Amino acid sequence: MIHRLVSVASLMLAACMLVVGCSVSVPDSGKLSEVEKLYDQEQYKNAMSVARYNLGKDPGDLASITTVWKVQLVQGGKTIDYAQQLYFQAQEMIGKAGPGLIPFMGRALQKDPYNTVRLFALYTLAEFDDTLSTNYVAKIFEPGYTLGLKASDVTLEFMKSEAVQVLANRGYEKIFDDVVELSKSSDPEIVAKAVSALGAIGGQKALPVLEEISSRLHADKDSDWVGELADSTVAKIKRGE
Repeated sequence: MIHRLVSVASLMLAACMLVVGCSVSVPDSGKLSEVEKLYDQEQYKNAMSVARYNLGKDPGDLASITTVWKVQLVQGGKTIDYAQQLYFQAQEMIGKAGPGLIPFMGRALQKDPYNTVRLFALYTLAEFDDTLSTNYVAKIFEPGYTLGLKASDVTLEFMKSEAVQVLANRGYEKIFDDVVELSKSSDPEIVAKAVSALGAIGGQKALPVLEEISSRLHADKDSDWVGELADSTVAKIKRGE
């Protein structure tokens, strides 16, 4: 699921932004804090300054913690690798901050113009296995969902392939048809993620899809490994695993 991790020292800024045991609060739905408004207005330098000031007074200010991460993503490389690197750097702090982050990340996943921010939000939501985070992730598969307008190497297909892994691991069977659609991708890595998801949520009805994938991917030596994955998944389903 995650590209190769490369250590980047500049990403460590977030490491000082959270203190264990702080009480946190979530703003009312639709009500944005000053730091969030600055970010939405693309005043990123000012947003970072206000976030740092806020965190100096309250290290548990979730709006400011989230803003620091988002600004780092905006100012950093607009790539999948960069988003994943920052996620790895922030993973421990995400766990400490807790599920109060969910509304902030849910909003980012739906509305942020930067798709690396959306990808980071998706990974963060994956840390919290509850109904609210699941519903946010599932919105990626709604017909009206589109990516942000800022350029990056994040595609909608890639976002969906990451999201299906999250939802399939939670037994979210409503995405079965979406997974089948992803399995038709020309990218073997995308198809491999679809195969894994089908094994988790598809059951017997996934067998024809997996058998078709096996036949199609075995025909190309560069994607033969995905065919092997499909074969092993079929075998597991037939064994009732």
